[in-house]
Amino acid sequence: MYRRSTSQASFGSLPPALREAFERHAAERQLILKGDERCWITHSENPPASGFFGKLLSRRANHLDPDVEHDSALVLHPTCLLVGTSGAKRGTFVLSVPLLQASVTRGSGLAARLGTSVPGVADGMSITGFPSHEGRLGTYFFGLGSEPAAEACLNSVESAILAAKNPR
Repeated sequence: MYRRSTSQASFGSLPPALREAFERHAAERQLILKGDERCWITHSENPPASGFFGKLLSRRANHLDPDVEHDSALVLHPTCLLVGTSGAKRGTFVLSVPLLQASVTRGSGLAARLGTSVPGVADGMSITGFPSHEGRLGTYFFGLGSEPAAEACLNSVESAILAAKNPR
């Protein structure tokens, strides 16, 4: 549904709203962000709908998304994975999960369960392990573009989780 582009970024180059939200979130959890953590940012555009009724009603491809565009960022801390999203209407929020508690699935976890994902195509990653209600683990979908930086992001997250769970 989205047009996405992903690039590697420095922590200091993240959009100010996201950078400040990451800093606040880290401080509340006593995580030290040195500024040299590996970061990726995905810019997502929600294009106009292409179907007849979507055009007639002036809807977007994802009519449930309140924003025409938004940014998502991922920060790979030595002990945690931090993700955040910022959009004009949705606001800005950040979540974190310890690498020891996290797991990642290429593509959408829901699409994989429903058997609707396309083999060899990863539109992002589903990150599981976030605290949720009633003792269940929450999942966050981090959308990615098709650039080499997107594959590098996926590989880095998978490697960090694997290394945290299997120390030498």
